[in-house]
Amino acid sequence: MADNNETKQIDDLREAMMQQDYKEVRRLCSEVPEGPLQRISIYNDTVLHMAAHSKQEDLLLDLLNMIPPDGNHRLSNIKNNDGNTILHEVATSDAMKNVAVVLLQRDADLLTNPNDLGEKPIFCAARFGQSQMFEFLAKKMKPSNNVISTECFQRKDGKTVLHISIATECFDLALLIAQSLPFLIEQRDQSSMTALHYLACNPTAFQMGEIQTRREFIELLNISKFEAPTRLVKFFSSICIIG
Repeated sequence: MADNNETKQIDDLREAMMQQDYKEVRRLCSEVPEGPLQRISIYNDTVLHMAAHSKQEDLLLDLLNMIPPDGNHRLSNIKNNDGNTILHEVATSDAMKNVAVVLLQRDADLLTNPNDLGEKPIFCAARFGQSQMFEFLAKKMKPSNNVISTECFQRKDGKTVLHISIATECFDLALLIAQSLPFLIEQRDQSSMTALHYLACNPTAFQMGEIQTRREFIELLNISKFEAPTRLVKFFSSICIIG
């Protein structure tokens, strides 16, 4: 159990993060027992998690340098209440790519360590439409034999990164995913819905593209599986250009 002095340091560290006093954050991290791995939120976020939330690249890199590479804690084992690792949080922003590089150099298992939903960090890039981060992580996930498993891009409920990018209306990234990972187009979630179904249920997509009505698009769901990938990519292309 933390003593009064340690509790005050943790409270001060939390306050410094909230006030964006990053000089003080660095100082306090050098004093608390867990350093940058100190948990400071009710969600069990560490200082590193919070710095990632704030998109503070320089601060994150400095804090990572404070953690001995051969320390007792593997970064892939440091998770918050949602099961998110530091890389899950970093993956929400293209601007944090340099941090992602350093994190994976420190612990390669971060790449495929899932959160409680079964989402690997690449899902966070998909959810926020971060194309550069998505491409970076996807390339890292590509095995030496070039045989990519669907499991890498699918979570517990069957939703894939393509489902997620459509649901969050990140159509530019959805187009990239459809083109680079076409085997995801026909993948179904636990409700048996494919990417085409997600598009059919999304009114925003129909406002942006050349397909003007839901009825017309739903008809596309009846096309053969051999034509579906081509039609889907064409549809994405239209909404990305017009939108």
